Amino acid sequence: MPKPSSQSPDFQLIATTVGVAAAVFLIDLFFPRGVAIGMLYAIPVLLAARSQQPRFTFIFAAACTVLAVLGYIFSAPSAIPWMVLTNRILSITVLWGVALLSLQHLKATERINLLHDLLPMCASCKKIRDDKGYWSQVEVYVRERSDAEFSHGICPECMKTLYGR
Repeated sequence: MPKPSSQSPDFQLIATTVGVAAAVFLIDLFFPRGVAIGMLYAIPVLLAARSQQPRFTFIFAAACTVLAVLGYIFSAPSAIPWMVLTNRILSITVLWGVALLSLQHLKATERINLLHDLLPMCASCKKIRDDKGYWSQVEVYVRERSDAEFSHGICPECMKTLYGR
């Protein structure tokens, strides 16, 4: 399975995501509890998902969950309490749904890009050269970079060539 990018998210993305989360929190405090401002916490989580790092997305999903709870606690009371609480729970559910879907999208993109590029292959033995210059069998190369497993058999043409059948 491919490893996620080890690069850290850039400062501009972090600053933007923190700024948007802070703005949503301030808006959340400004409006009374019954308003569905909690849904806006999905925006910083989507921004965090642009980092291509699952850890960063989860950290921001957790931080926005805390901000959503604090926004509930510190905003002015209004409306029917069970509706307000249900609204906030739905907001947090959407927030984590966005985080998980963003991570699924990242994994799907990695899988698509996994074998998308041209592969340097030996014209004779069909081994593939990796990024470090080492040659390995097609099966080994694909198995190390995906969830694919191989089973071997002999096609009818090779059966005829090898065994005369």
